[in-house]
Amino acid sequence: MAFECLIYERKDATCYLTLNRPDKLNALNAQLMGELRDALEIIELDPEIRVVILTGAGRAFSAGFDLDRGSGGAPPQGEEPDVRRKHLKSHIDIFMMVWNLSKPVIAAVNGFALAGACELVQICDIKIASDRAVLGEPEIRAGVGPPLLITPFSVGLARSKELLLTGDTIDAHEAARIGMVSRVVPHDDLIAECEKVARKISLLSPMGVKMTKISVNRALEGMGFLSAINQNLELMTHFDITSDPEQEEFNTISHEQGLRAALNWRDARFKDL
Repeated sequence: MAFECLIYERKDATCYLTLNRPDKLNALNAQLMGELRDALEIIELDPEIRVVILTGAGRAFSAGFDLDRGSGGAPPQGEEPDVRRKHLKSHIDIFMMVWNLSKPVIAAVNGFALAGACELVQICDIKIASDRAVLGEPEIRAGVGPPLLITPFSVGLARSKELLLTGDTIDAHEAARIGMVSRVVPHDDLIAECEKVARKISLLSPMGVKMTKISVNRALEGMGFLSAINQNLELMTHFDITSDPEQEEFNTISHEQGLRAALNWRDARFKDL
């Protein structure tokens, strides 16, 4: 299967999806998200695929949604609410395709998994991280919010509030300790460990795997997961389009000096903390 921003490979009963914008740390732009949607649709319809391994090319799983103007990103401040809501909903719908896919998805977290990409990891069924991985949701530091509110369901109230309200990132071992990923393995063993899990799943009854995934998902949905997503969509729509002095400064630097300069300005404010 030929894509430009996504590598699609199949070996036996396992499908490998690799986010493939390594020069941009696999930042999620419109093309990559569209290709991910198309790939998931193909996987759902292929009875020979039993399990998916999702990873990133290069040194990152993904840095999150692309904020670079040159790649189609633009500050959302000042957008009409309906426009922003539709934009966020399109991301949520693709992430929820992973949630609802009848085949398990294993996230092979090979490096940075930040912001929306951290949510993409968490929506996967099994999450195995390299010891080089760094996870977190620093969106709040760039003046936008998390589109998919899964972190409270992954790590609990106390840690989710600390992470989401500060924008802090954590290493792989801390992510495993709090339940954001299931375990950590040496970087060079990551894919082999994911393949071992994939082989186990591929030997099981496809119907049993499908029904068990649905059953576990419905347990979380019964706790209010889907309601939380819908409520969060409305709240983050209004957060994203609202401007304040910090966000205006970030946007000005990004426009005049480039995204990297804006990110450096953002991060320098927290350097002593």
